[in-house]
Amino acid sequence: MTVWRITDGEGGLDSGARAAAPRYDIVEHDTALLRIAAASASPRLQMSGEIDVSNAPDVGNALHAAQARMPGDLHVDLTAVEFVDVAGLRAFTKAARDLDEHGRLLVLHAVSPHIDRLFAMIGWHTSPGLQIHCRPRR
Repeated sequence: MTVWRITDGEGGLDSGARAAAPRYDIVEHDTALLRIAAASASPRLQMSGEIDVSNAPDVGNALHAAQARMPGDLHVDLTAVEFVDVAGLRAFTKAARDLDEHGRLLVLHAVSPHIDRLFAMIGWHTSPGLQIHCRPRR
């Protein structure tokens, strides 16, 4: 399993990917702490807020629904995610393992440096089926 770390460029996405940004038209979860929106026409999720033990099951459910909705790799935009605890990381790694069993990937975009460090400290950054694209370091 190869883990990519992209730190040059906005959110690790090239300009072509930004130009063809999906329309997030399905709200999977919306609370004061976390909002999860999905693109009905592509396997993409956009999360904003904080992911912790209180909403990690909701993250897992949204990831599962998105991977069932569309074929191919599942992309998650974490640009607006400010915090993730171990329960949140577990939801991501479980989804990545599930996708890996079907030859697919979970691709996390715009991961903040502190969330990236937490993945590495725990040793889950090399989980099968997981790619991490970091925000540029400032």
